[in-house]
Order: sequence, then structure tokens, then C-alpha cells
Amino acid sequence: MTVNESIVVYEKGMEGYYLEDASFIEGLPGIGLVSKISIAYILGKVKPTKICRVYSPHFPSYGFIADGKLLPHFLDIYAIEDPAPTIIAYGTSQPSTSYGQHELCGKILDIVAKHGARRVFTLGGLGGKESVSPRRRIYCSSTDKAYLEKYIGVVEGEVYGGQIVGAAGIMMVLAGQKGLENMGMLIEIGNSMPDYYAAQRGVEALSKLCSLGMGEIEINELITTSSRTIARLEA
Repeated sequence: MTVNESIVVYEKGMEGYYLEDASFIEGLPGIGLVSKISIAYILGKVKPTKICRVYSPHFPSYGFIADGKLLPHFLDIYAIEDPAPTIIAYGTSQPSTSYGQHELCGKILDIVAKHGARRVFTLGGLGGKESVSPRRRIYCSSTDKAYLEKYIGVVEGEVYGGQIVGAAGIMMVLAGQKGLENMGMLIEIGNSMPDYYAAQRGVEALSKLCSLGMGEIEINELITTSSRTIARLEA
């Protein structure tokens, strides 16, 4: 291991854990905080088991403060067995360099594949639109047309054309190189930050793709549950 590599710290007894035929979803902060809030809500509604924590030298050089306690940036990987096998990544930041993005995303995919992930779904926000739909639209892409055709209808998405910046795109590209099924989703965001309506659509999409049975999500419940979960995970 070199100073340029991410460090993985496993929970006791979890290094050999395996979840058969699991889906993997990531929740790193990005545009509109769509992914982070969606993942936080899901983690607040299921019974996750932490597999490991990842520290990256490529995270921003500042820490963050929670109730006076200085914390380093981190990424946690969780597993849920019920209602469907799913591996979830929740993080406080994305790496600040292109090299760091590739290194961390590659490390994460190696970890989740080792623990049973066979398909990868990424989520991000899409800004810059003059108007957005009350029920936010989802734009989808993949490294393989067959994967896109398999999953786009599940989320009632539209084919995307353009750029994907950060982990949501890199994770998908590297997943394709590793032979993992994949689809990336960008959800249009409005002027609010964070955009809870976009996160609501994100939870709905991830629930359908991973068979999580989230049902109808009310905005107030989304705000309350995700906020409490973030406070707990980042304490």
C-alpha cells in the first residue's frame, strides 16, 4: 500500500462476508445532493450491516465538524439482506482530483464485487435546466446498450446524452470494464439545495431497481428520515 492508495478498515468478522447476487448503489455527495440524500433515506428505512470504512488521501484536505468533533472524510460500505441483497456506499465527500476519483471508485468496485455485487447503479443530479418537472425526470446511460434496455424501463427513464462528472460516471465506466452490469441515472434538479424532490425520485428508482419495497415516499418523511440518518452516520 502506498500513500496514494485508499485505506480499507473492515468491521470485525466482515472481511469474508458474501452477499449472493447483490446490487450495488452509491451515495456520494454531488449536484443537488441527490445521491447522498437518497442513500441516507434508504439506510434509515432498512437494517444495514456495515462491512467496512474507506479513507482516501484524495478526499478534500479539510475535515468537518459535528457537535464540536473534528472528523475526517470517509466512505462506508453497508450490506442489507432483506428485502433484497443490496450493497450500499455512503460517503461524506468525493475525491478532489481526477486520479483520486478513479483510484477510489476502482477500490470500491473491487470491494463490492468481492462481497457479491453483480450489478451497479449510480445516481447523480443534473442541473442547468431552465425548467424542471414536478416529478423529476430521470436520464439514463450505461456502458452497454443491453444493460440500458434492461433497466431504463424499470425507472421510467429517458436516454441521456452529455457529460457525467464525478463518481456517478467513473463508477459506471469501471464497472463495465470489470464485467458488471451497470446503469447511471441523472435526475434533473431545481434551484433548491438540496433538492428533495429529486431525491424522492432517486429513492423511487433505486427501490424499483433493487426490489427494496420502499413504496410511496412523502417529502416530509424523506426530509426527516434522511436528516436523522445523516446525523447518525456522520456522528
